[in-house]
Amino acid sequence: MDRESAGMWWGPAAWWRRAGPLAIVLAVAAGCGPRAPQIEFGNRHYSAALRTAANTRSADRLARTKELIARDHAAGRIGPEEHAWYQEIIALGEAGRWADAERRAIEFRRDQHR
Repeated sequence: MDRESAGMWWGPAAWWRRAGPLAIVLAVAAGCGPRAPQIEFGNRHYSAALRTAANTRSADRLARTKELIARDHAAGRIGPEEHAWYQEIIALGEAGRWADAERRAIEFRRDQHR
């Protein structure tokens, strides 16, 4: 095999030809995870409260926020999808997985801007 044909398969340009499509697929897939439901602007304070509880590792703050969410869900101010996301964050905190709870709360807030 001559030098030109070898470069076609292993040179820098060839690397981009092989890795470029993979990079595009990975970039698209990274943004394709489950997204939080869009919520009423007035309900955004719940995700902030959950993030604060997780960040400070405060079981008391988590319990208070859980009570508020349950009350407002029962009153119809929080929809079922939104409530399910809050419950997931609460369950992570109650299990002592504070970093995961905070990460999910951050994702929830980020998804509100998409």
